[in-house]
Amino acid sequence: MSELLVSPGERVEILVKADKAAASYKFLSLSYSRMGMMSSPQVTLATLTYKGSRVTQSLPAVVDPGAKRVVMDTSMLPKKSITLSMGQGAGYINGITFEDHLHCYTAMSDLGSWEVWEVSNASNMDHPFHHHVNAAQILSVTGGDAKYASLYTGTPAWKDVTIVPKFGKIQLLMPVMDYAGMSMFHCHIIEHEDIGMMGMWHIMERPM
Repeated sequence: MSELLVSPGERVEILVKADKAAASYKFLSLSYSRMGMMSSPQVTLATLTYKGSRVTQSLPAVVDPGAKRVVMDTSMLPKKSITLSMGQGAGYINGITFEDHLHCYTAMSDLGSWEVWEVSNASNMDHPFHHHVNAAQILSVTGGDAKYASLYTGTPAWKDVTIVPKFGKIQLLMPVMDYAGMSMFHCHIIEHEDIGMMGMWHIMERPM
């Protein structure tokens, strides 16, 4: 890959093959527009300098051969619908802006279960959706960058931050395995979280 879309809070592991001529090479943060209008500036993240012979061995096909995507029938799983929106100087989840843990949108889940979350974006700007405690696998991405959608709907990545494209949506396969108690989910652009695009996630341990 020559480039990879990464939003605030997303993490990737990159293996670089030193098979070019000995020299200095830049890792760049390329210009990107979350809104289709203004773009961010290009930034040099790091400069790598190497010398000596070129590497000739092949890169491994996968980093972790044991990593697999979860395959299950999701048709009967509980489903959550979450809509991110903005307006009047505030951020909202399902039409509710976060004031405190008692005054916000609240989702309830049972510990030890699986769910499907559909997160829609009703605004003209990408939002990186971050959920605490449990990482999920991406079932689908509607809209946005086609390479991003293809990568994460086909690899066995476990993610706790996923880009929800402007006026698009994502579907997540969510394992509710950790931990009983209160957690949260929010936009990982801190300005959007601060104006209320955050909700509480109550994970409940049912008595046996």
